[in-house]
Amino acid sequence: MTATDTLVEELWFSPVDRDAAFGEAEESLAVKLAEVDGLKTFPVVAQKAIALLSHKEFDVGQVTESIKADPSIAAGVLRMANSAFFAGTKAVSSIETALVRLGSRSVLEVVAAVATMDLFPDSGGVGKQVRDHCVATAAIVQYLAREFAAEHREGIFLCGLMHDIGKMLLIESGEIDYVVEGIDTSTPDRSHGEEQSLLGYDHAVLGGHVLFRWKLPPPIPKVVAWHHQPTRAYEDPEVRPLVALLRIADQLDPMLRAAPEDATGSVEKICNGLDSNKVWMSPDDFLTRWDALLDCRNAALALFGG
Repeated sequence: MTATDTLVEELWFSPVDRDAAFGEAEESLAVKLAEVDGLKTFPVVAQKAIALLSHKEFDVGQVTESIKADPSIAAGVLRMANSAFFAGTKAVSSIETALVRLGSRSVLEVVAAVATMDLFPDSGGVGKQVRDHCVATAAIVQYLAREFAAEHREGIFLCGLMHDIGKMLLIESGEIDYVVEGIDTSTPDRSHGEEQSLLGYDHAVLGGHVLFRWKLPPPIPKVVAWHHQPTRAYEDPEVRPLVALLRIADQLDPMLRAAPEDATGSVEKICNGLDSNKVWMSPDDFLTRWDALLDCRNAALALFGG
């Protein structure tokens, strides 16, 4: 297996970074992707359901049977379908009802979310911190999209849930010991630079390639791969708003652990940055919704056992 067989060029770094790192870094990432295939295999049932749901004209019976083939995924789909993120006015009691009530794209997101989180059920230490941060970021970014950018809601939950999956894979494979290396995983735009120095690639690029190989629908792999490359991402109109929302949610998660009055300065810093300018948010937009954001975050953590 060669690097050119396993890597997607557009999911790499910006042209300048990529030219500098191309040789050893690309080979290193190719080896890691091959290792991930053995370490964490995305469930076949989930892949089949996602493939079916990706078509506009899908057969409800086929999708239902494909999901029911994995009792864990089926139970997870119903649990999430009845959660605060996807619930309607009445409880969802069957996969068929979930499909009709939620729609194919939401069910696709739920299937992918359940399958992904099931891959990391026993994460501990730094791994649990990263997993919980992914869950919290997914809840926050979905709330932000609903409030400020409803036209960009599709796929945004998965972008948040999977944005740091590369970190979880690096931890599970033993490629990086974030504690020993002294890498602060809670500082979004710091750890990826240290990963590049150590590996030649970062968790975002690794995650984007893994999601592409798992056949997650576009533009999710690209958003994940580029969420630490805002300059590049903001040149692409397809991913610009999604990356902006994701980066804001990524930064908000640790802030929500503080009282709003203690986080005002940090919120203002976000709003004065490049990310908020892409989706036009003000400090008041966040501070007046602080409790709602916190409720969404806590509900997600409870849902996924955080």
